[in-house]
Amino acid sequence: MNLFGKYFKTSLLFIFFALTLSFVAYFFPLFNKVAFFVILAMALILTLEKLEYGIYILLAELFIGSKGYLFYFDAGGTSVSLRIALFLIVMAVWIYKKIKDYPSSERSESRNILSNFSFSTSSKNKIWRWYWILLVFIAWGFIWGIIRGNSFQNLFFDFNGWLYFVLIFPIMDVVKSREQIENILQIFTGAVAIVIVKTFFFLYIFSHGFEVVVFPVYHWLRQFLIGEVTLMPSGFYRIFFQSQIYLLIGFFIFSAFLIWGNKKDKKYWLLAIGSLTSVLISFSRSFWVGLAVGLLALLVILIIKKFSLGKIVKIGLAGIVILVISLAATFVTAQFPFPEPGKISFASMFSDRLTDLDEAAVRSRWDLLPPLGKEIIKHPIIGSGFGTTVTYKSSDPRAVQVNPGGIFTTYAFEWGYLDIMLKIGLAGLAVYLLLIVKIWRLGWGLGQSGGILSFGLLLGLAALLTTNFFSPYLNHPLGIGYIMLCSSFFIKVKE
Repeated sequence: MNLFGKYFKTSLLFIFFALTLSFVAYFFPLFNKVAFFVILAMALILTLEKLEYGIYILLAELFIGSKGYLFYFDAGGTSVSLRIALFLIVMAVWIYKKIKDYPSSERSESRNILSNFSFSTSSKNKIWRWYWILLVFIAWGFIWGIIRGNSFQNLFFDFNGWLYFVLIFPIMDVVKSREQIENILQIFTGAVAIVIVKTFFFLYIFSHGFEVVVFPVYHWLRQFLIGEVTLMPSGFYRIFFQSQIYLLIGFFIFSAFLIWGNKKDKKYWLLAIGSLTSVLISFSRSFWVGLAVGLLALLVILIIKKFSLGKIVKIGLAGIVILVISLAATFVTAQFPFPEPGKISFASMFSDRLTDLDEAAVRSRWDLLPPLGKEIIKHPIIGSGFGTTVTYKSSDPRAVQVNPGGIFTTYAFEWGYLDIMLKIGLAGLAVYLLLIVKIWRLGWGLGQSGGILSFGLLLGLAALLTTNFFSPYLNHPLGIGYIMLCSSFFIKVKE
């Protein structure tokens, strides 16, 4: 499978161009609005021409857009993100094409137009039923939230991430061949490459105090919800983007190609090293735990696949080499001698991050647990609906600054699985996990028959599932998008 073909090169160019325009839009608010509608017009034209193109554009934004606000439009005090707009375009065009393609001769009393929206439920596609059941629980969470009188604004913004699941229908309609899977993977690889370069670049300019650039970059990242840059006690600048979850996933995909595919391909080595380095630079403990569990899952797979001890040792040594290079790349980028960099304590920065369990963000998570648990047990099976809030005393300095005493009320929680349980109950969470189990089993069967990509995707899924314990991704388009892609890839490959 070629991950570096035409779509890889095209995605590199257009993603870089989009990021550049987004940065320009920070200086010129009017340009942000114009660019927003120009992009939507182009996306609409391309999607009408071929639904496949709309899916590609939507996925490219997902892979690099973090919270989806590379461009946005303010409407009545509400910011409409590029991600939401692209979602609406793809769904509207898909529905339009479904209706248009439905033969008028078949419109009879015994058969209605809704039948054109159904899919195969053969033994190969058994996971469809779990998608439908999950969608029922998602709809229930919305209706129950309204019935319980939850704030509609909170309810809507809590629910709209889950709404991303309905994209499974156009995605399944579009992804019909291995060639299309390869196209999507090329777009993914191009996006990962751009995020790697972006991570290195931002680490360099912040570590070296390029004040003319640093100030607008920092405020652009914050205003457009792209990421965060934080000066740590060690003097190191943490560069974090929500979209780096795809670098964590990408690390395992590229590693799978190195282990089971072409071990001599330098591009896979560079991408694996770059992805791991960026995950380290993110200083996200959630990512690091996901990385550790993913590596443990890799070891289990190697043992199940009956790799010899010698081969496992070689793979382990290669992993150590990648880690050493990644640490060296972090050091060189932050301490490159021109111009003079800031002072950094490398001896303590990783150990402090791993051992400082009293840090504000960690304390805030633990502060949330008791009141969150009390709210969950009110409706443990069916949930309390989207938009349900919890009030607690936060140790986060940002919360303390906004709310004297740190009393904070929110509907969004860092504990990913508990967030799901609160909104759609233990029953809804169980259905979601059963869907993932079905996806895992389908991918595992493909991997057993020699599918390199399948094992890479499964390792990425293991890392995502672990990360979700401490950072919510399974109820966010970033995680939901990956779940849907795994489903479509495994189903289409098996067919």
